[in-house]
Amino acid sequence: MKNSPHLGELIPLDNSAIIYPPTVARYNTHVFRLSMDLTVEVNPQRLLTALEHVLEQFPYFAVSLHRGFYWYYYLPHHAPLQVYPDSASPCRYIHRKRGANGYQFKVRYTSSRIAVEYFHALTDGTGGLVFLKSLVAEYLKLSGYSVAADNQIKVPGDSVDPEEGEDSFRRFYRPLKSVFGSESKAFHLRSSGDDLTDDVQVISARIAIEDLKRVSAKYQVTITEYLVAQLIDAIQRIQESTVSRVSRYKPIRVSVPVNIRKVFGSKSLRNFTLFIVVGIDPKLGHYEFEEIVKQVMHQMRSGVNAKSLSIQVARNVMGRKHPFIRYAPLIFKNPFMKLLSDSYGDSIYSTVISNIGYVTLPEGMQERVKRVDFHLSPNKTNKVSCGAIGANGSLIFNFSSILEKNTDFEREVLTELVKQGIPVEVHTNRNHRFVKEQ
Repeated sequence: MKNSPHLGELIPLDNSAIIYPPTVARYNTHVFRLSMDLTVEVNPQRLLTALEHVLEQFPYFAVSLHRGFYWYYYLPHHAPLQVYPDSASPCRYIHRKRGANGYQFKVRYTSSRIAVEYFHALTDGTGGLVFLKSLVAEYLKLSGYSVAADNQIKVPGDSVDPEEGEDSFRRFYRPLKSVFGSESKAFHLRSSGDDLTDDVQVISARIAIEDLKRVSAKYQVTITEYLVAQLIDAIQRIQESTVSRVSRYKPIRVSVPVNIRKVFGSKSLRNFTLFIVVGIDPKLGHYEFEEIVKQVMHQMRSGVNAKSLSIQVARNVMGRKHPFIRYAPLIFKNPFMKLLSDSYGDSIYSTVISNIGYVTLPEGMQERVKRVDFHLSPNKTNKVSCGAIGANGSLIFNFSSILEKNTDFEREVLTELVKQGIPVEVHTNRNHRFVKEQ
């Protein structure tokens, strides 16, 4: 079977995606969202036409998810496309059959916004961003505007690079020994049983990129490293205030997805992301912020290289190749996959932050895009997740939570940013409030 999909053939999920279908749950949708707010009005019928045009350039997205005897798999899908009015709560569950007429993504709209929500088994943030940029560019063209060329915009009618649909984990896999390690459980934000909601609660902070650069440069770190350190410091304060004895402190770790396409030279627009987990052990004593920054910088920079990342690639692929996993029926495999997800994922870190980076927009698009957003769904273990994305001089930092009332974590992080001289403008879908902090 070939790595990239062709019409009529069964398409295996990529090696990062196989964990998602068996572990979907009420509080764990495995959905992420990218959106653009525009200065032009969004017409639903025109948006649907743009979607029909653009999807031709993404055949690896035109698929439906099926449950096989051994594995979930994709088949090419040609059902009629639809666009949907937006919801106040992002990252809702996408049912594999009924959620989006069988597709694994959902295009939403308001009068001035185009959003796409993706089931993570389909793609990652990079693939999702290329699709959204291409969709918005085509919509603007159909609306009578010219849009300059951009290497992240696929133009209807162009040839499709087969490498974009490959499973790069299989391509760059090298057999390695001793790739399975173990980590202790991390500290997690607490909640009472009735404090959870499947309507994702969002607190969104708009921050000037120049302010973040100025303060990050003071500590000689990148913006992502600075934000990771702020998350760890906030969780440290929460643990110190809620856990009575130091002997009961747990490690504080943050999972940071890393786009590894440049490291390995991949063009894939399916999943090709790995995770760097960085943190501190508070049992060793209280960490000052400067100490946390140094820990984060060292751990992140030592982990993002081909040799270290190859271990994770091998882990992903070797798990699938193991005879017990490979040939076990899916009915037995699903509980094992959930256990694997807990052991090597959710339980070992306290939260996750995914920074898509700074989005460049071509001429004709930049002046008509007011804002770009990225939301990452939380789950029952890690109840608040963080998504960051930059455009037009601002970074939008979104906290997505299933905690119905508790906002201590978000408040700790944003208050500390303000204390360090970084103004933040905050918006939330909690009771539709709007707050501005200086």
